[in-house]
Amino acid sequence: MKNINRIITMFLVTSMLMISLCACSKGNSELEAYKTSMETFFTEVASCNDAMNSIDPNADDAPAQLLSYIDKLNASFTTMAGLEVPGEFKAAEALADEAADYMNKAAISYHEAYDGEFNADAESTASQYYERAFIRVQYIVSILHGEIPEGEGVTVTTQEAGQIDPIEEGTTEQQQ
Repeated sequence: MKNINRIITMFLVTSMLMISLCACSKGNSELEAYKTSMETFFTEVASCNDAMNSIDPNADDAPAQLLSYIDKLNASFTTMAGLEVPGEFKAAEALADEAADYMNKAAISYHEAYDGEFNADAESTASQYYERAFIRVQYIVSILHGEIPEGEGVTVTTQEAGQIDPIEEGTTEQQQ
């Protein structure tokens, strides 16, 4: 009887250890996949930024070049917003969605501004959406670095474990 209890205890301990190891490796692989995807996103954004800064504003095809890079950025932001965010960085999930939404609005407005005759109002609106998108990206970077985002209009709410209410769809308040 003692041997059976000892075998069962060892089996339970071994099983718990195996489950823990599997859970840790799953979490780490999710975290590594997210990290790799975000590094790809940041590389794409930097590449588009460098390319946009190298456009000759006097070139006949400057607007077309700009719109091409804006569309690439929009696609990158959409992909980034669709990433599965690990639990350690859940605060970044809503920000990624907001950033993608703002970049999409920026792309639409930039097309309104530069497709055909120049539209200064659409260009101004596009610039504001573009800036908002990148402010969200800066907040995401802060979160990924373990920092609390700061800035005008930023609300950070902390709660004790077990006291966290789920975030409702459409909520724009950033939580950590």
